[in-house]
Amino acid sequence: MRRILIIPVLFLTVLFSTPSYAKWTKVGENTVGNVIYVDFERIRKHGGYVYYWGLNDYLKPDKYGAFSHKSYSQGDCTLFRYRYLNLSFHKEKMGAGTGKTFTYNDDSDWSYPPPNSTNEFTLKTVCSK
Repeated sequence: MRRILIIPVLFLTVLFSTPSYAKWTKVGENTVGNVIYVDFERIRKHGGYVYYWGLNDYLKPDKYGAFSHKSYSQGDCTLFRYRYLNLSFHKEKMGAGTGKTFTYNDDSDWSYPPPNSTNEFTLKTVCSK
C-alpha cells in the first residue's frame, strides 16, 4: 500500500516543482558569466505596472553558497524603476531545491537600475513586452 502512495506523491512533486512549470527564457549574461532569465508567460500588467518573474543563475556560488536566485518584481516602465516583491536564493542551479525566501511589502523602496546593468536590461526587456 505504501508503495502505491509513493508513486503519485513523487509524480505530483515533480509536476508542481518550480523549474518544471516555469518557462525560463534566457535574456542575457553579465560580465562574470551569470545568466539572466525571464518567464515571459507570467508577465502581467496592471495599474500601470508590470509584474514579472526573473531568475539569475550564477556561474559560481555566492558567499552564502547559493547558485541561483528567483525574483518576483514590480516594474514601473514610466519612471523606469523596479522593486522586489519576493526573492528566493537556492543552493542549486535554475532555482532548484529549497530556497531561503524573502517577501517584501508594497511599501518597499523602489530601485533605479544602474546603466548597463542586468537589472536595466531585464526591466527594458519586460517593459517592451
